[in-house]
Amino acid sequence: MRIREAQIEEFELLGELTFNAYKPLFAATSLPEDLGWYGAELRDVKARSGTSKIVVAEIESKLVGVVSYYADYASETKASLEKDTAGFRALATMPSVQGRGVGRSLVEWCIREARSTGKASIVLNTTEYMQAAQRLYRRLGFVEYPNISFEIGGKSPVKVLGFQLSFEYQGESS
Repeated sequence: MRIREAQIEEFELLGELTFNAYKPLFAATSLPEDLGWYGAELRDVKARSGTSKIVVAEIESKLVGVVSYYADYASETKASLEKDTAGFRALATMPSVQGRGVGRSLVEWCIREARSTGKASIVLNTTEYMQAAQRLYRRLGFVEYPNISFEIGGKSPVKVLGFQLSFEYQGESS
């Protein structure tokens, strides 16, 4: 597996990959087939690229995963964050390769990038529907971080959870 920064000409394909990875998670909700505004946001890799690094995973030259890494996650949340907080969002793995370490490799890339640039922590948001992702984050040492949790209203409110991995406390026993 190869992890690298995406090329602009790959953005449309990566938007579809992201949408197709997320769509099954919301099948039991009242969201429309195209996931409405959220589906449009998932597909809009170009917009995310203005404030983030778009990082991809390839297997045998085929794009199989993507994540948006933010050196400063403050632009992605209304909550106040500690100084030097990185983050990532829109982590997606092609459904046919889920469970093969693609998502983990992308998250580990984000963690290494944050650490190597002196960030104090890295954060992310995920929904209550994303149970497999939550298990991955916990295995990698992330803990719930309510400072950036929120709820999206509507007919079927969605709880959005915050998670954080703090580097300054890594390795210490409790």
